[in-house]
Amino acid sequence: MSIEEKPFLQIKIDDRIIENHVKDQIQKKLEAIGTEKVFYTFNDLQQITGMSKGFIDKTFFHDSRFEKIRRKIGRKWLFPVKETQSFLLEWIKEQPHH
Repeated sequence: MSIEEKPFLQIKIDDRIIENHVKDQIQKKLEAIGTEKVFYTFNDLQQITGMSKGFIDKTFFHDSRFEKIRRKIGRKWLFPVKETQSFLLEWIKEQPHH
């Protein structure tokens, strides 16, 4: 191989480092999103779960654990973000696999 055929610049990328960096950035963004709100509204709850109002009502809205954290203020339902996230993660683990 002559001098002319050698690459001028050679870059090596460690995929593991890139992957870890991307995961870290995603985690930071998720944490930032989670702290932007103190309460979810019912609309937020529908959006974050991907469930309809009727499905939420039938599945976990009346769960005694969820009843303890939800609050109706005037005509609006409010759900504390951290408690709601914890409840939903526990609730989904309890659901049977089909």
